Amino acid sequence: MKKTIFILFLIAILPMTSFSQNKESIKLLREKSETDYVWVASHRGDWIYAPENSILALEHAIYFGANMIETDVRLTKDGKIIMMHDYTVDRTTNGSGKISDLTLAEIKELNLRNNFGIMTDLKVPTLEEYIKIAKGKISLYLDKAGYDLPDHPQGYLVKELLKILKANGVLEETVFVLDWPYKKAQEIFGYDLDKVIYCPVIEDKIPNLDAHVNEYIEKLSPAAFQFRMASLDSDTYKQLPKILKSGSKAFVAATWEEHTANHSDLVSIFNRPTEGWGWLISQGFRVIETNYPHDLIRYLKSENRH
Repeated sequence: MKKTIFILFLIAILPMTSFSQNKESIKLLREKSETDYVWVASHRGDWIYAPENSILALEHAIYFGANMIETDVRLTKDGKIIMMHDYTVDRTTNGSGKISDLTLAEIKELNLRNNFGIMTDLKVPTLEEYIKIAKGKISLYLDKAGYDLPDHPQGYLVKELLKILKANGVLEETVFVLDWPYKKAQEIFGYDLDKVIYCPVIEDKIPNLDAHVNEYIEKLSPAAFQFRMASLDSDTYKQLPKILKSGSKAFVAATWEEHTANHSDLVSIFNRPTEGWGWLISQGFRVIETNYPHDLIRYLKSENRH
């Protein structure tokens, strides 16, 4: 409890500094210029030392100095958006059942479990509660946004998210990472596609990958592309020089071996940072998603990259 109060105190006394840093971070991310700076996206917040996707996990990510928090959005039975990875509440709370079968009031009765399965007094947050703390301090990377929902039109969740983001004034500081073709993204987002930080996915399973990438470069010129490269002989990895030449940033999730050609968080933590994160940086990656934001930021600062 004392640790939580201390973190809240630090966050509260530095609002203008955090706001300025986040604003400059977003501006630099959108610029088509080379940089040594590396952006850090904290996976599900700081889920190792706090319940994943909790308010505390978000506060830790801000305290550590992450630029983004990767967090998951789900729609409740009564149409409210909460932050939770799974489609059920079973693993992360003391409840059970599908989120789509539960109302927000029912979910708010539950308590979150931490990474070890131990019950806490923390509650499941809504998107609005997340925005209240994150606004101006850290960008929200809303995962699961592209999922199609039963009994809802295509893109329904994205459109609901856009309404909330606009109402709260955080549209231009929110990140979307989707494997959609450009035409679908343009149809669903409309004029907001140029306003959000939209990062198209590059991975081998996308049909006509070259054409997919070229269309995004020509028609959107995204701030970043997220790579999911299983190996160095993948078609995905071969797209890297083109992306760097275009001025877009190369984004990768070090949380997964299969996204980093085996240069992940695990290599960085249990071998050497230079073998994982350092290798990714040497290849030109400038946005790294991680399970270990504190460790990655400490490494980046030692290299004058954050």
